[in-house]
Amino acid sequence: MKIKKIDWQPLVKIARAELDLVVSTVRDKGPKRFGKAFGLAGLCTALAYFGIYRHAQTKITNLAQEIEKVKAMSEVGTQYKEIHDQLGAAYAILPQMGDRDQWLSNTMMDALRTKSLTPDSVKPVSETEANGLIFQTSTVDLTLRFEELYLFLLRLESNKPLMHIHSLDLQKKSEQLGMNTAVVSVMTVIPKKRLN
Repeated sequence: MKIKKIDWQPLVKIARAELDLVVSTVRDKGPKRFGKAFGLAGLCTALAYFGIYRHAQTKITNLAQEIEKVKAMSEVGTQYKEIHDQLGAAYAILPQMGDRDQWLSNTMMDALRTKSLTPDSVKPVSETEANGLIFQTSTVDLTLRFEELYLFLLRLESNKPLMHIHSLDLQKKSEQLGMNTAVVSVMTVIPKKRLN
């Protein structure tokens, strides 16, 4: 299907003829005679611009600004929800403030009992506080086989609430074949205040 080309020449000739007629009439009769018409045309143009066009443009501009604000709020809301969910997930794996006194030492002793291990010594839980968090550390000295140590560490690392093996010092015992001395230091973090 071929598109027909529009011939603009006749339309341009008609418009030019009409414009020439208006200009020649104004010259012949004088601009004072058409003063009211020009004033009324100017007033109508000003009313159309300020009353309709400009008002609509202001509304469009305000609406565009509101849309941008809503988009920004939506992005911030999404970021807030993601951070809130991450914080909730972190709280879920940490001990409660009510468990502060005995939780770490009891959990360490339960892990030893579960694996039928007897510690050589257990140091009292030490605490430090920083930025609204309580860091607790418990240290135990053991004499055991490597396989027993591995299973004990695996139990500690997989514990819920979370415990972290802070340090491990392992040495072979020369006088007892296959036995090792291990100093295991375990740490946990307790938030003093949980944000809702």
